[in-house]
Amino acid sequence: ANAVEREGFKVLTARQAMANTDALWVVEMAATLSESCAPARVRHRADTIFLFSMATRIISMQSGFAMLEAAYVRPMHAANIMMKNLMDTLLGALIFYAIGFQIAYGTQPAFLDDEKGFDWTFFVTAFSYATTTATIDSGALAGRVNFVSYLLLSMMMTGIIYPVAVSWVWGGGWLQKWGYHDFAGGSLIHGVGGMSALVCVCYIGPRVGRYRNYQPWTGAWSRIFLERHPAAFYRGPMSEVERKVFLSILPIHNPVQSLFGVFLLFTGFLAFNPASALSTTNNQDLVVAATSAKTLLSTAATTIAVFIAAAVQRRSTAISVPDLTTALIGAAVSSCGCCDVVPPVFACVVGFIGSLLALSTRNLLDRLMIDDVVAAVGSHGAPGLWGVVSVPIFAKPDCFSNVTGLVFGGGQAAWELLGVQLVGVLSLTAFTFTMTYITVFLIDRIIGFRCSRSSELIGLDFMEHDFDDGSLTASPEKSYLKNTMADPTPLDSLVQRYKRKNSFSEQSNFSSSSMESPVDAAVQPTAISAEEHQKKVERMKKEIAALEKQLAELRGDGPLLAQMHRRIDHNKEEQYSIFGDSASPRPQEPSAPVGRSIRHSQRNSVIKSDAPASSSGV
Repeated sequence: ANAVEREGFKVLTARQAMANTDALWVVEMAATLSESCAPARVRHRADTIFLFSMATRIISMQSGFAMLEAAYVRPMHAANIMMKNLMDTLLGALIFYAIGFQIAYGTQPAFLDDEKGFDWTFFVTAFSYATTTATIDSGALAGRVNFVSYLLLSMMMTGIIYPVAVSWVWGGGWLQKWGYHDFAGGSLIHGVGGMSALVCVCYIGPRVGRYRNYQPWTGAWSRIFLERHPAAFYRGPMSEVERKVFLSILPIHNPVQSLFGVFLLFTGFLAFNPASALSTTNNQDLVVAATSAKTLLSTAATTIAVFIAAAVQRRSTAISVPDLTTALIGAAVSSCGCCDVVPPVFACVVGFIGSLLALSTRNLLDRLMIDDVVAAVGSHGAPGLWGVVSVPIFAKPDCFSNVTGLVFGGGQAAWELLGVQLVGVLSLTAFTFTMTYITVFLIDRIIGFRCSRSSELIGLDFMEHDFDDGSLTASPEKSYLKNTMADPTPLDSLVQRYKRKNSFSEQSNFSSSSMESPVDAAVQPTAISAEEHQKKVERMKKEIAALEKQLAELRGDGPLLAQMHRRIDHNKEEQYSIFGDSASPRPQEPSAPVGRSIRHSQRNSVIKSDAPASSSGV
C-alpha cells in the first residue's frame, strides 16, 4: 500500500511539474535580464511571438475590409474608402493608447518606461480587436459620410464605446462575473459594431439614387432619426446637371476585388478566433488548434447556405457575389463567440444559421429602404449575437471547458447561462445604440455627419482628398457642382448662404456669358426650390432661343424685316416693338437705318444689328 501511495505521489508531482514548466521558463527568461528590465518579462517567448503574429494578421484584415467596401461603392469613392480604413486604424491606435486600454482593462499603458512591466504584447492584441470593431461603421456608411465626421465617430468607438463594453465582458466587469461567455468577441466586437452601423445608416439616410421611391421616417422614428432632407433629396438627380453627373448605383461595382477582399477576411478569421486563447503554453496550443478548425468548418458551411438562398430567392443555382461575401462573413462571425465550446459538427450548424441570418437581415434592411452598403449590419450584427446565444444550446464539455448546453443535457445550468447570454446581448446592444446615437447626433449638429450632395455626386475622392482623375476638368457640370456646393453642412451653412446671396444678385441680369454657356446659365443658384429653379431654367432657355431666332431674321431678309419696313412707312412718327409687344410712342428720325438701336421696353436690353450674336444681351 505504501508503494502504491509513493507511485501515485510521484505521478501527481510529475504532472504539477509539467504544468509549472512554462511558468518556470518565464522566471528563467526574466533572470537573464537586468534587475530593472526583469519586470518586462511577463510572458513566455512563444506566447509573445504567437500573439504578435496573430495581432498583425488581425490588423491586416483592415485591407480586406477596405477592398470589400471599395468594390461595393462607385469608383469615385474608392480612394475615400481606403483612406477611412487606414486613418481609423492610425488614429484608433492613439486614442486606444491614451484612454481606451485603461477603460477596458483598468491599466494605463506606460508613457515613459516599462519599469512596471506593462504587457505590450497584450496591448497590441487588444487594439487589433478594437480597430476591427470601429471599421464596421465604414462599410455601412460608404459613399456618403463626411470624412472628418467618420474619423470622430471611429475615435469615439475605439476610445470609449468599445472599451466600456470590454470592461463588462473581458475586463472583470459585471457580465464576466455573471459567467457571460464570448470567446472571441461575437457580441463584444461584431455585435457592438453591427449595432453602431445600424444606428448610423438609419440616421444618415440612403445614398442619392439608391431607392427611387424612398420615404423618410414617419411617426416616432422621425423624432429619433432626424433627417435633414425631403424624400426627393434621396431619390435621385433633381436637375439636368445632376443627371449628367450622376452615376447609377449597382449592387456591386467590382466583383473580383470584392472576392479578393473576402478571401483576406476569411484567412484573417483563422487568426482572429485563436488569438483569444492568448497563449500557446500551458497546453493552450490545443485550444488554438481546435478553435482554428472549428472556425474553418463554420465558415465552410456558407456553401450550403448560399445555394439554398439562390434556390429560394431566384429559383436558380447561380450564386451571386454579394450573397457569397455576405454569407461567408456571417458564418465566420457566428463562430467567434462559441468556437471554443461547441463540437465541430455543431460549429457547422452555427455557421450555416449565421449565413442565413446575414442574408435575411440584409434583405430585410433593403426592403425597409435602409441603405447598408456592404451589409455590415447583416454580416456582423445578427450572426455575432447568434453565435453568443448558441453557447448554452450546443456547448459540450471537453478537456478545456466544462460548459454544457441544452442539447447535451445541460439542464438548469444551461437555462441559466442562456438567460445570462440574453441579458448580456441586450445590454451591449442597448448601450451601443445609446452611445452611438448621442455621438452621431452631436457630430451632425456641430459639423454635419453627411457629406454635401455635390460631394456625393462628384465623388469623395476629389472633394475629400483632392484627387481628380480628369473628369472634373472635362465636365462643366462637375465643375459647377464643385463651386456651388449646393448642400452645405452646418459648419459652412452661413458662408454658403452669403455666397448664394451675392451670386443671385450678380446673376439677376442675364449676361452675355450666359448665352455662351447654357449649362452654367441653367444652374445658377437662386433662393427658390429645386423644382421651381428647373422650371425657370427651361423657360429662360426657350426665351433665349426665341430671341436668337428673331435676331437672325432681323439681320437677313426675313418676314420680320419686311413687316418692320411696312410699319415704318405707314407711320414714321411711332415705333412699335419688333417682338409684338406695344411700346410707348416715341418720335424717331425717318431716315434712321434699319440696323439702328431699338429698345425693348419689357426686357430692358439693347440689340445691335451690327454686333455678333454672342454679344447680345437680354
